[in-house]
Amino acid sequence: MEVGKLADRGGVEVRGLDLAAPPTPGENEALNALFEEHGLVVFRDQQLTKQQLVDAGIRFGGSVLRKPLVADDPEALGISVLSNRGYDGTVIPNDPNEKVGEAPWHTDQGYLPNPNRGKILYCVQAPEEGGMTGFVDGYAAYDALSEEMKSRIEGLHVVQSWGKLQRRTDGQDFRLDGKREMEKARFADVLFPIVYPHPVSGRKVLNFPPMWAAGIAEMAGPEGEALTQALIEHITRPKLQYWHRYALGDAVLWDNWRFLHKAGGTPGRYARTIWSITLNSGPQIGRVAGNGQSEAI
Repeated sequence: MEVGKLADRGGVEVRGLDLAAPPTPGENEALNALFEEHGLVVFRDQQLTKQQLVDAGIRFGGSVLRKPLVADDPEALGISVLSNRGYDGTVIPNDPNEKVGEAPWHTDQGYLPNPNRGKILYCVQAPEEGGMTGFVDGYAAYDALSEEMKSRIEGLHVVQSWGKLQRRTDGQDFRLDGKREMEKARFADVLFPIVYPHPVSGRKVLNFPPMWAAGIAEMAGPEGEALTQALIEHITRPKLQYWHRYALGDAVLWDNWRFLHKAGGTPGRYARTIWSITLNSGPQIGRVAGNGQSEAI
């Protein structure tokens, strides 16, 4: 197994390791140490079946096998197929130049008090252009704050809102049990510390995911709006971003408790297909606002 630097903004790449093979003694411990230290690990040149990808999640705490808003894959429970050609590969975008599959900066399951541990994205079809995923390390984003800002936000909470996402998507449908229906009220707002200690390392993470961030709980009005905008601008600065361009066989693992990520979109003339697994959730980081309730997704 060879480990090398991925980029100046962090992360590592691993070569010479087959995620489908039984682990050698101490291998899982070494991989988890890499994961905990760097939070972003790219395994190169993998050749995985869907079930092998699901099984690879066991190395990092286990894969979530059923997700209510994602259809069960007929070949392997726990797999989500992310493709600009649709789940079965039959969708052709109308505009060959329009980007398909863009998404704002976010954490996964940011509408739940105990979001998932992370994901592995496995590239089975790489586009010639676009299709990249962006990452921002919450450790680095916190460290880059001024001491004045660190002091100002300590103890404050960001309101992470499923409703904000619904307003942004302007009426897009979400599938549930084979039916198309809106889920505007499914998840109550959740309050997350803007700065929290990582559940494993204890290092401080700046948590301010733009897709979910609807405001600051303790600071209403113009002052809160200004601080919200300032934190969004800080955490999405280009100097903090790493953009991963996929090669066929890349398996990208990242720590969802630490990293923001963003889908850059793929021009319609190119095909991009990723198989994805979600790693199990862990300790509670946020709390549901008021008397609302949220459910796992």
